[in-house]
Amino acid sequence: MQNIPSVDLRDFLSDDPKRKQKFVNEIGKAYEDIGFVALKGHFLDDKLVDELYEEVRNFFNLPLEVKGKYEIPRIGGQRGYISFGK
Repeated sequence: MQNIPSVDLRDFLSDDPKRKQKFVNEIGKAYEDIGFVALKGHFLDDKLVDELYEEVRNFFNLPLEVKGKYEIPRIGGQRGYISFGK
């Protein structure tokens, strides 16, 4: 996978059932295929988005033993950090 799939929240918020279904299909496929999705058309300002991405980079740059403390094995990867290959 070269790129994280992107979905547009404006599709889901529209009054057009086809656009809503397109959003649902695209986000479902993204989560099934790779577990990540980029969301555009949201209402967060650029500064906050940049800060959020910086925090994500900081977390994923941590050593595996530190990230592993955030993994909760008994919930099947539904919350928190999920180590590679699961």
